Amino acid sequence: MLKLVGTHRDGTIADERVLLDANDRPTAFLLGLAALELALDVTLAVILAKTVFKSR
Repeated sequence: MLKLVGTHRDGTIADERVLLDANDRPTAFLLGLAALELALDVTLAVILAKTVFKSR
């Protein structure tokens, strides 16, 4: 099981998200994070391709 835990300044747990369940399978939250990361990477690649690497 893999968890993402956010804490307050005093060390108490503020939020806890499970990324992998007890059988080491990804949860819907982890899959959503992966999809968001992929979408942001593709967007950045398109922006770079249209601005920095454009043909002259």
